[in-house]
Amino acid sequence: MNRPTQAPPPTVSPEELFNVVCGAASQNPAQVQASTTRLKELLEIPGAYDLLHEIAATKTVALQVRQQAIIQFKNAATGHWRSRK
Repeated sequence: MNRPTQAPPPTVSPEELFNVVCGAASQNPAQVQASTTRLKELLEIPGAYDLLHEIAATKTVALQVRQQAIIQFKNAATGHWRSRK
C-alpha cells in the first residue's frame, strides 16, 4: 500500500525574517507596512520566535533592529499565549 506523502512543514528563512525585521524598523512608512504584514505571516510558522530571539541576542546587529525584534516577539508572544477566557 502506498501511503500518501506529506509535504514537509514550512520553515522560516533566517535571512527573510532578518530583512523583514529591518524593514519594520525602517523610517519608510510603506516599507514598515509591508514588513509588518509579512511578519504576521512569518510568525505563524514554527521556528519564527527562535529566530526573533537570535536576532535580538546578536550584538553585531544594529540596536534599532534588535529592539524591533524584541518588540515583535513580545507583542506576538503575549497575544499568542494570552488566555482566551
